Amino acid sequence: MNLSNLQGFLYVADTGNLTQAAKLAFISQPAMSKLIQQLESELGVPLFDRVGRGIQLNANGRLFYSYVSKSLTQLQEGIDALKDAHAGTKEPVRLSVEVASSLIPDLLHRIQRQLPDVPVHLNQRILPAPGQQQADFVISTRQFPDTHTAIPLLSEEIFIGGAGNQITAPYMSLEQLQKLPIVGMGRHTPLRETIDQYLAQYNIQLKYQYESDDPATIRELLTNNVGVGFIPAVTWQKVGRKLHLARIIPTPPFRTIYLTEAPGKETPVRRMVANAIVELFVTERQRTLKI
Repeated sequence: MNLSNLQGFLYVADTGNLTQAAKLAFISQPAMSKLIQQLESELGVPLFDRVGRGIQLNANGRLFYSYVSKSLTQLQEGIDALKDAHAGTKEPVRLSVEVASSLIPDLLHRIQRQLPDVPVHLNQRILPAPGQQQADFVISTRQFPDTHTAIPLLSEEIFIGGAGNQITAPYMSLEQLQKLPIVGMGRHTPLRETIDQYLAQYNIQLKYQYESDDPATIRELLTNNVGVGFIPAVTWQKVGRKLHLARIIPTPPFRTIYLTEAPGKETPVRRMVANAIVELFVTERQRTLKI
């Protein structure tokens, strides 16, 4: 069985006529008839019934058609994808990273190893929902409209951490936390919104002594013992290993990070980028902070 047999089968099935199918395949009518006979002989079942001057699929043929049609379509998509992958100019990948900024260097290294010629346009601003068309991929704790494909990358606990002697036990209550100077992300940033929603359940307000919209600044302040702050167990694990950590009780906060892909043509570049992102987060999950 070869591709010519399968494509000829589709031509006959679609036209219901050997002569018309032969014209589409640029072969003679006897050659097309022989092709179908060879295919039926190899499968061991008839695929067509003769109806008047034409032929039509029987039950075996209809079943086989569903698989052959799908397979040849996917094969053509694969051929087109390879052509696109080796076309001259590479379209940039637009990547919006709203959370987990500490993983950006590792992520870009992974993309570069697999796609050295593909430029990456990186954005770290929080885009409005309609503006998601500005990015091919978004790494965020937000979920977007149904037109976007989203998968959860991880769910991580959020600890409290500090470099000084403010944290001396593996657990800290919210009442204890209220007494400490907090170094945290500014309002309307993803991590701050997660924390604010969590605290609202307990009607708790904290004393933020220092705030910044830049996660790297917060991490630097915490390692220099300026105060205590919230440490996501996976995406902040590098700085977390330098701090004293405690689990927040009675119920610790968690957040889920999603990879959202904007609608668009499926290409090998987009698949490879998506796989690189997923593989990175799978690796990072194995390094999660523990208490």
